[in-house]
Amino acid sequence: MNPFEMVVIIVALGILGGIVKQYFDSRGDIEASGKERQRMQARIDEMENRIRVLERIVTDDNYDLKRQFRDLDDKK
Repeated sequence: MNPFEMVVIIVALGILGGIVKQYFDSRGDIEASGKERQRMQARIDEMENRIRVLERIVTDDNYDLKRQFRDLDDKK
């Protein structure tokens, strides 16, 4: 094997190694984005629960009555 062939083989192996590394790194990004997606979905679920509680409070008849009493106290 002459030196030129050795250089070509070394360069080819280096390029192939870079491609393989890039492939596995991109797969890691997909998994990370999946984890990020799960975290965001959990946060959305938590916010939906909080909105449900707030809607229940605001639509409660006692809430309106308390607001009316508070408004009367503010007018004094």
